[in-house]
Amino acid sequence: MVLFYLIQTYGSLPGLFGLPLTIYLKENLQLSPAQLASFSSLVFTPWMIRPLYGIIGDAIPIFGYQFKSYFFICYTLALGIFLGLAGLKSYTINLLAIAIILVNLSIAFSDVLTDKIMVVQGRIFNNTAGLQAAQWTALGFGKALLYYISGWLAQNSTLAIAFGINAIVPLIGLIGTFVLLGDEKKQKEKVLVKTSLKSLWSAVKSRQFLAVVGFIACLEFTLVPPLVNYIIYYYQDALNFDKQSLGILGTYEAIANALGAIVFGIFSLKISRQFLLNMAIGLTIISTLGLLFISNIQTASLVSIFFGFFAMIAMLGVLEIAARACPVGAEGSAYALLMSVYIFAKQPGPILGGYLYNLGVAPSILVIISAAFTALCWFLIPLLKLEQE
Repeated sequence: MVLFYLIQTYGSLPGLFGLPLTIYLKENLQLSPAQLASFSSLVFTPWMIRPLYGIIGDAIPIFGYQFKSYFFICYTLALGIFLGLAGLKSYTINLLAIAIILVNLSIAFSDVLTDKIMVVQGRIFNNTAGLQAAQWTALGFGKALLYYISGWLAQNSTLAIAFGINAIVPLIGLIGTFVLLGDEKKQKEKVLVKTSLKSLWSAVKSRQFLAVVGFIACLEFTLVPPLVNYIIYYYQDALNFDKQSLGILGTYEAIANALGAIVFGIFSLKISRQFLLNMAIGLTIISTLGLLFISNIQTASLVSIFFGFFAMIAMLGVLEIAARACPVGAEGSAYALLMSVYIFAKQPGPILGGYLYNLGVAPSILVIISAAFTALCWFLIPLLKLEQE
């Protein structure tokens, strides 16, 4: 699971090519902040329909395998696309959109399978919190190195080289599929789509499940994403940060994410979940408001660290509750639905923020609105029914 989460991080979200691609769209294709935000939302569309992959993975084994065949198909597709992009000298907006959508489709599908493994094994060992903490710790430390490398590539290399290096990631996934899943027990060739859909619908109707959806949406909605979309324009044009500095800021935030995941894994079973979420929400609001005081690389680094640490604790708290709320027989599709909400909630904010930024709305106003949405999470905590956990 750790390996597959690292593949998700390096292969697609945000990917080694992430920062070089953003800089290419900004400088070579001359996209405006709002256009860049819209492009990012478009290529992330495959991550928003994750329940579809979950339903397919829950119900339809391929060649008798519920995981191995899907992983092989997904990583082979991603590998082919990266190698194809690496062989080009220039790119159009349409070509990049189609290629990145296909990459995201393959990696998102494999990620749903990984989440299903986590939910099923977590229930068996009664340790979904520990497994999720391990996954997100790996993701955080993986992102730390990723952002540094991505910043270096944006500063010193070309987008084609970045795509070529990124091809190593799905190749490692193919090797891992054969080595780590080689002894997977074959499943009967039986399609259970109706059963999977019925279990998913029963979960969606529950108030706790809907409360988790609302909590994730409010927690993740923000008009000022730290390192993507139009905020790069502000960092580069107003604060004069160079490309390597942008990568370093991402590294700091990713390390803070990993440390937050470790702390959650250690204390999740030792303190009240309600207290943990209340504290995390409050400190996330404070760290979001800290964006108001960014004036140089030092203050930006402190805010990135503070924000990354507490945002991870808050997110893992609700995802652990979400994992326990998934019905038996539809673990993949139910958890995928919640993660689709997680991805979808991130999209409207940057687009709206990009338009408002273009219209001259001060970044401080966008920060305050974002903090207000995070504060709404407090009103949803009672609906999570934490006393039943």
